[in-house]
Parts: sequence; structure tokens; C-alpha cells
Amino acid sequence: MERYGAVGGVLFVILVLIGLFLPGESPPAIDDSATTIAKYFHGHSGAIQAGAFLTGLAAIAFLWFLGSLWSRVRRPEDTRRLATIAAGGGVASITLVLVGFAMNATIALRLTSLGLLGARFFYTLSSVVIAMASFSIAVLVLATSVAALRTKVFPAWLGGAGVVLGVLWIIGGLGVSTDNGGIFALGFVAFFLWLVWILVISFLLFQPAEPAAPTAPAVPPTASTP
Repeated sequence: MERYGAVGGVLFVILVLIGLFLPGESPPAIDDSATTIAKYFHGHSGAIQAGAFLTGLAAIAFLWFLGSLWSRVRRPEDTRRLATIAAGGGVASITLVLVGFAMNATIALRLTSLGLLGARFFYTLSSVVIAMASFSIAVLVLATSVAALRTKVFPAWLGGAGVVLGVLWIIGGLGVSTDNGGIFALGFVAFFLWLVWILVISFLLFQPAEPAAPTAPAVPPTASTP
């Protein structure tokens, strides 16, 4: 079941990409005008609401994937704490993303009531909430990467690449304190690299884990002859 649970990672990536490209147009930048943001939500309200639903389905798949990842990382005794840290980062990440997409769906549903300034405020808020997930995703990636570097739970090369990706996510977390479009572009780059990371992890989870080397039985000391 742990191996087949890795299919959740593939489903997560597929659902996220469908929801992301469903509007058929890239979302406005956080520093765009209120008119541009309102026009986007008005013209793509149905796709945004459908994308929020797909994100909910993706969350189910992600949690299924996360359970398999936690089970694999905690297999060696000295990485059990890292498995718990990684799982905590994953749960916090999907929670923040769900809240952010729920805000976007609210804008699409109540655009007339919110008005231009209200739509821009909640769009900024949703962007900042989703950017907050950068830190918890970094925890997930870094904890998994450290476990890969310390043990053979995953290849060491994946651990090294994960450390770089984790640092990239931390830098992308600057999006919580600025509306600079370049920072959010960096966050999108980290996001797509993270999707690739999930696909690689899912493939490795589907492979049977290497059995732990058997421990040689202790040889009792022989009594010395006088």
C-alpha cells in the first residue's frame, strides 16, 4: 500500500496543472491595477471556481502521497524525527494553499459585492497566504533531503537537489513582504521544480525499498582458561 500510495503524488501534479491552466490565461501579477484584477476574475469566474474544486481534490491526493513519503522516510530509525518534520511541513503547506484558493473562489463568487478595491485586497491576501506556504514547503523538501543524505532512503543526488530547491523556496518566501513581480516569478519557478520533485519522489516510492542490512548477532565472550 505504501508503494501504490505514491500514485497520489502523480494525481496531485496532474490535478494541479489542470487547475492552473484551466482559465486559459496567466493570472494577473500582484502589483497589477484593481481594474486588471477584477477583469480577470470577471472573465474567468467559472474556471477559477472549478480550479478551486480541483485543488481540493488535489489535496486528497497530496495527503495520500504524504502518508507514503512519511512511511518511507521513517523506516530508518535515525530519520524518524525527520519524517515527522516533513509530514508537518506538508500538512501546513496544503492547508495554506487551500485557504488561498478558497479566497480566490470567494472573489469569483462575490466580485460584484467586493468591488474593484475589495477584489484587489483579497487577491493580494490570497497571494500572500499562498506565499506563506513557501516556508512549510521548504521544511518538507529540506527534511526529506536531509534524510536522503543521511541514509539510503532516497538517492543522495536527490538530497542535494532538494537542498537547493528548499533554499529557493525560502527565497521565494519573500513574497509575503513585497508585491515585487520578480519575487513571485521566482516562486512560480520553485513551484514547477517542486512538481518535478514530487514526480521523482513518487517514482522512487513506487520502487521497492532496499532492505536494511541484517545486523550480525553478538558473539558472547569466551571464558579464558587459567
